[in-house]
Amino acid sequence: MNNYLIPLAKQELLHYMLQVGGAAVCPLQRPEQTIHASFEVELTDCSAVISVDLGGNTGELTLKRSDRANHLHLRDFIQDIANGRIESAEPSPPPVQPGSAAQIQQMLAESDALLNNVRKLLAA
Repeated sequence: MNNYLIPLAKQELLHYMLQVGGAAVCPLQRPEQTIHASFEVELTDCSAVISVDLGGNTGELTLKRSDRANHLHLRDFIQDIANGRIESAEPSPPPVQPGSAAQIQQMLAESDALLNNVRKLLAA
């Protein structure tokens, strides 16, 4: 069996993060290598929304806070992404490079919106 697994000791990290929220990095191991999954937990009154980033793939999971086995659900979710078993995991969007066309277009749109606001203020 050469699937990536989260070591038992690191499952406590998942449990802790589901209680307090925030961001963390968790290793996944198989005999020949170790990879790391980054994840962020956002807590609400009744749910935990987890975003996972692993090797260029992202996934999101929402769990009810009342379930005591949430750390096991999160462990399985991360392991499934690592082992290619989550169809809902999507490639991460490419980072916007400084000076790229998309960034320039965004800056132009923001500048136009700011100019329109200034014109409205001056006309009033």
